[in-house]
Amino acid sequence: MSYFRGMSLVACFLAGCGITREPSGVTVTQVEALESFDSLLPVGADSVVRLYQQNDPAKFRLKHEQQLEDVVLFIDSLNTALNITPRIDTLAIDHSFENFGNAACSGRSIFISSSYFLLYDDPSVVRSVITHEFGHKVYQRLNEVQRLGFEELWVQLGNAALLYLFRDGEYSGNAWFGGHPYESPTEFFASAFNLFNNKEREIAARLQYVSKEFLPLIDRLKTTILEAASKR
Repeated sequence: MSYFRGMSLVACFLAGCGITREPSGVTVTQVEALESFDSLLPVGADSVVRLYQQNDPAKFRLKHEQQLEDVVLFIDSLNTALNITPRIDTLAIDHSFENFGNAACSGRSIFISSSYFLLYDDPSVVRSVITHEFGHKVYQRLNEVQRLGFEELWVQLGNAALLYLFRDGEYSGNAWFGGHPYESPTEFFASAFNLFNNKEREIAARLQYVSKEFLPLIDRLKTTILEAASKR
């Protein structure tokens, strides 16, 4: 399709991602797999299974054609704005039930679970996921000194119990399970990159309730993120 502007939109058929088999029914195992997310989902766990059943890759592609076009154009704009090399040239929609809610960036590809489209009729959710994944690409460009400085910020903000401010899901429509900045400096960077570039007003509002003694740390964090994003 010409409107993809050279981007390749594919379903991933590799083992572990993009598996296109359709669940045979609502089983106890399938529902239990989502029980830990029950309070975070806009529908019941059994409804999620039905959504997967009713949206095989062909139906999904037809139903979400416009949204997919918009996402591809957004990826293209981030490639250009961030001078990403090598450029992301493949968007892989993951239809496997076991990868519900997952997203990843590997090489020249971004993999994103179809669940983000099936559950959330909100472009800002997918936009945040894509921006987060680009944050990982930007982190890879940091030199050793920059990474050490960023890791120090991660530890200091963690000790101040402020990492919760950078949990992406708190800002992305109703995808409450998104983001895990506690896990590592890399994940923290990707989350902070997303928020400072994509949700700046929202995070600024929350910072009004943070003790003033910690605001210089967050200012340093923001400067680090924006400088990394502008690196050519």
